[in-house]
Amino acid sequence: VGRLDKETTGLILLTSDGRLPNSALRMKNKQPKVYEAVVDRRIRSSDLQRLRDGVVITTDVARNGRHKAVTQRTLPCHVDRVDDYCIRLTLVEGRNRQVRKMTAALDYVTTDLMRVEFMGIQLEPLEGPGDWALLSNDEMDIVRTVLANAADERLT
Repeated sequence: VGRLDKETTGLILLTSDGRLPNSALRMKNKQPKVYEAVVDRRIRSSDLQRLRDGVVITTDVARNGRHKAVTQRTLPCHVDRVDDYCIRLTLVEGRNRQVRKMTAALDYVTTDLMRVEFMGIQLEPLEGPGDWALLSNDEMDIVRTVLANAADERLT
């Protein structure tokens, strides 16, 4: 659930429950995804605010087997400075290569990108690439809540 491009590392959920991807990534119940992005130069405070407000990017949208380039402003998002070169972004939309395109719109190159949280489930305490763990009871409660909320939405 929540695929990553080949240059991005981090949290991804594996499941055999086909309801979860739609429940977590589509409809009104889109779940937050948190990324840490390292860029090629110091991040200006004014650019943090521009990212928070949304920037214009172009992404490829596929519907019914047809591809179309769509240029529009990203939704407002939460952005924190981790250090001079690293920011933490919380997004609810999931456009193709969105974080990289957002930083590029402000003339930064993303040199490292990691998803550190999805749906409130955190990457920690996993130790590195390829490491995995079963979800805890608390994390499974998060998954059950997401599924229940999506089911309630379909009924209304």
